[in-house]
Amino acid sequence: MGVAYSLSFLAAGVFLLTSARRSWLLLFWLAAILHELGHLAALRLLRGRVEALRFRLSGAEICYRGTGISYGGEVLLALAGPGMNLLWAAVLALTSRWYPEDLLYRFIGCHLVLALFNLLPALPLDGGRVLQSALEARFPLEGEEYARRVSLAVGAVLFLLGLYVLLQKGNPTLFSAGGVILLRSGAKRALHLPEKLLKYKFKL
Repeated sequence: MGVAYSLSFLAAGVFLLTSARRSWLLLFWLAAILHELGHLAALRLLRGRVEALRFRLSGAEICYRGTGISYGGEVLLALAGPGMNLLWAAVLALTSRWYPEDLLYRFIGCHLVLALFNLLPALPLDGGRVLQSALEARFPLEGEEYARRVSLAVGAVLFLLGLYVLLQKGNPTLFSAGGVILLRSGAKRALHLPEKLLKYKFKL
């Protein structure tokens, strides 16, 4: 299994180590790792084999080889990441008395943000892969194109909303997320279908 890191991902690592908000970033990256472990657990359950892990600033990609994975299996595979985040958020909430309150709320927040964002119906996010699998099951020839169009619409809304937030508040997060979706919504899925070998977005 190959592992690759982009320069932007490594630069983010350097920023993480020097940032005054590194505690937030560390918790978010830990939530992201648990998110990917959810995908890997589902992939193992479906008897797929990981070919490569790619880490970019926009998130992680799992490239895999699988035979006989149904559209339902693809949906399970895509939902496993956000499901892992929601599970951890619930567990932390139920065991809150054992952890420092500030750290606990931050970690729960990271899990919830990561799960809900990844459930947006836009490629390459997990929600986009669920949408594409559902559309391809219903429209085998046009499903991928329909999913791409929905992804572009979602990306455009996030991009414009993010531009407003950037100009008003100076926060580039939503603007960057919309840009990534617009740039990558027409690309092949990070978690590929068996016949298109070849998740994330996931995803951070």
